[in-house]
Amino acid sequence: MLDELHIRDLGVIEDATLRFSPGLTVVTGETGAGKTMVVTALQLLLGARADTSVVRSGSEAAVVETRIAPVPASAAEWVEEGGQDELIVAREVLTEGRSRVRINGRMATVGALAEMLGDAVEVHAQHEHVRLERPDVQRRLLDRYAGDPHARTLTTYHETYAAWQEAVRARERLHDDARERARERDRLEFEVQEIERAALHPDADGRLGDQLDVLEHAEELQLAAAQAEAALGSEGAGEPLGIAVQTLRGLRVDDHALHELRQRVEGLVAEASELAADVRDYGQAISADPQRLEELRERKLLVAALQRKYGADVEAVIAYGDDARARLDELERADADASDLDARLDELERALGDLAADVTRGRGLAAEGLAVSVDGHLQELGMPHAAFQVSVAPAEGSGQPAAFGPDGVDRVTFLLAANPGEPARPLSKAASGGERSRVALAVEVALADVNDAQVLVFDEVDAGIGGATAMAVGEKLARLSAGRQVLCVTHLAQLAAFADVHHVVEKGVRDGRTVTEARQVADQDRVAELSRMLSGDPTRDAALGHARELLDEARTRRAG
Repeated sequence: MLDELHIRDLGVIEDATLRFSPGLTVVTGETGAGKTMVVTALQLLLGARADTSVVRSGSEAAVVETRIAPVPASAAEWVEEGGQDELIVAREVLTEGRSRVRINGRMATVGALAEMLGDAVEVHAQHEHVRLERPDVQRRLLDRYAGDPHARTLTTYHETYAAWQEAVRARERLHDDARERARERDRLEFEVQEIERAALHPDADGRLGDQLDVLEHAEELQLAAAQAEAALGSEGAGEPLGIAVQTLRGLRVDDHALHELRQRVEGLVAEASELAADVRDYGQAISADPQRLEELRERKLLVAALQRKYGADVEAVIAYGDDARARLDELERADADASDLDARLDELERALGDLAADVTRGRGLAAEGLAVSVDGHLQELGMPHAAFQVSVAPAEGSGQPAAFGPDGVDRVTFLLAANPGEPARPLSKAASGGERSRVALAVEVALADVNDAQVLVFDEVDAGIGGATAMAVGEKLARLSAGRQVLCVTHLAQLAAFADVHHVVEKGVRDGRTVTEARQVADQDRVAELSRMLSGDPTRDAALGHARELLDEARTRRAG
């Protein structure tokens, strides 16, 4: 539970420390003194979004610290083994927009605050009765009342709903793209067939230009080869080379240089003879084939056309064909996926329908229990003839098949018949402001009855309530504080009289600036504060006497 709360430079509060104890703690003070800043401080420690406007003017940061004992189980990782029996949590809100969090002196995140304290501390804010009129709030409150098994079913529904929505979007995308896919598939099939019919070969088709050049000049090449062969043969270069060989061989001089020259000349003769044969073979291999020439010209035109469409060279055209075939496979898989997706959607819709039915069933059972519990609390809050109901109906109207929504298929409505003989109507139409406040408080108390939260915070939830009803509210909160800690910011003396600990928030001026401080009151100081709350004057004898009577009445009721 909360042991102590320290606030510095938050709103109008310069520096204040509030000590708590088990049971009911109330915070009172003049309107505008800064009572609600106490609740704001607790919300910051629970991970609420920090607005830099809460930092006191002229300060660089607002600081909120609390000591918690014993350490909640959710904070075990922040405590050293076998050691601490308390937890120190601090949050600093900087004017530059950043937050700093420390848990037992270690840096932490804002999210860690929510995880650690979210289940242990529950805040009921001002104007809860206004928020309670919203259908989404009513549904969430009923789900909370339904308990953990229902919460697990609802979580499974949320997960299944998310998967179903994603599948629906995927199917819509596939269906929307079906026409475009069909057009793309037709184009790709044509292109792939065109490339496959060409049966391209990188080497052969890459040398088409050379082959055409040879065939187009076949006769010239044949004539040139014959002439070259003759020039290299026995009637050409062969004869003088033969004379040179014979002349050098005829010399009988044993000279190394002469021997090398003779070998070189003999090599030339052999090379000339071999070269003449190769030239002859080249010329004979060339055939002036008009049909083949025409085939090559057509092939070249075909390859050029494919290159204009699909790539700069033969390799690029072949690569384009491979990519097109791969894309065709993807399109075929997409069509298959559409069929599989339809089956998946049918499966998810069946599962979602079953889960929605379970959620509706859980809400129906919880609605009965919540209505009975709230009715009981309303009787104790001065509305003995009121009848509270919780309607769980199909979201699209009675008898109509409800569409799946993110939280099920139900419309949850809180109804109230404030007086005998009146029909039950929605809260916003069935009750006055004070009655709605009491209904809101009754709902919150009913939820607290099934809640594991060890600290409950109420911020002026008693708006519009007074007189005997205020005493009933105080008694109700006092009972609620048995075994847990209840903190209530209130303007009602009747409620404050039931407190175990009473803090007063006071606003004054120091050094020309408004300063708010908090002090704990007891005995005569507490009587004076209740007197101020009753009459506006903490010194009037009549008001002081009334304040003492309130305290005596509260003690009697608590003892009873």
